[in-house]
Amino acid sequence: MSLQAVSPLVARRVFLANLVAQIGIVVTGGLVRLTDSGLGCDTWPRCDSDTSNWTPHEAVGHHAYIEFGNRMLTYVVGAIAVACVVAAYRMTVRRKDITTLAWIQIGTVVGQALLGGITVLTDLHPMAVASHLLLSMLLIASAVALYERSGEGDAPARFAVRPEIRWFGYGTLGLAGALIVIGTVVTGSGPHAGDLKAKRFDVDIDQIAWLHADLAFLLLGAAVALALALRVTDAPQAAQTRVWWLLAVLIPQGLIGYIQYFNGLPEWMVLTHMLGAALTVVTTTRALFALRIRDDHADPAPEAEAETREPVATSY
Repeated sequence: MSLQAVSPLVARRVFLANLVAQIGIVVTGGLVRLTDSGLGCDTWPRCDSDTSNWTPHEAVGHHAYIEFGNRMLTYVVGAIAVACVVAAYRMTVRRKDITTLAWIQIGTVVGQALLGGITVLTDLHPMAVASHLLLSMLLIASAVALYERSGEGDAPARFAVRPEIRWFGYGTLGLAGALIVIGTVVTGSGPHAGDLKAKRFDVDIDQIAWLHADLAFLLLGAAVALALALRVTDAPQAAQTRVWWLLAVLIPQGLIGYIQYFNGLPEWMVLTHMLGAALTVVTTTRALFALRIRDDHADPAPEAEAETREPVATSY
């Protein structure tokens, strides 16, 4: 990337590439687990316990190449995260919130790499695997925040919806978080551990799966209620549209979850479900961002006044 000034449009494209990369690494990580390649490399950071060899060799088989390939993608994601920091500092108008969020991308990528190493060194302990996935979801949420803030002005936020709707939006995000946490317990109890010898959570898989399904119903109901509340209060169209996008992800995600459960968890459906989990984080976070407005020319107003004035739509 050139060290000349970067326009906000170019910077935002870099931030979007970062978000896509974070979603992609979740999918490739799922592929590692679903092919039983989690211990394809028997140590970390090297792939082979032979201290003179960092890469797979022909005798180890395809599992090592799948696992090692996923590790190499971490460098790609890390390079894009570095590009985010460069773009944030070279923007024509440098903003502290953008540079902070950009640095978070690098910090969490490093944390992911270290946690990935712990996962291998603990022989895919389900707690380490679950933590690895949850950190990925937090990283996706922070990537969404970076992308969204780069498309907004820098004035103080003016809330575009009634306060009770705003708090309901926070609750919807919390439900999405709980759903994903329980989802990691489900996968940590099921057959796709990443290796045939890996440990599993000592829980009843059917009971935890139904708890996961119950939370999915709650989240779907909350999203429908949020969409209706925004509609009847004449909220900005941007907010309404984003909640509809959330519903467009949740409905097929729920159907895939049920179909895979009753069909023995086929690998391709599990992988699609993991992609859906990442998209759930994206759409939920973006819906929350649309509940308030920032621009460069609005005068800061007390929250109560901002909430009673007619909502103004914003573009992203």
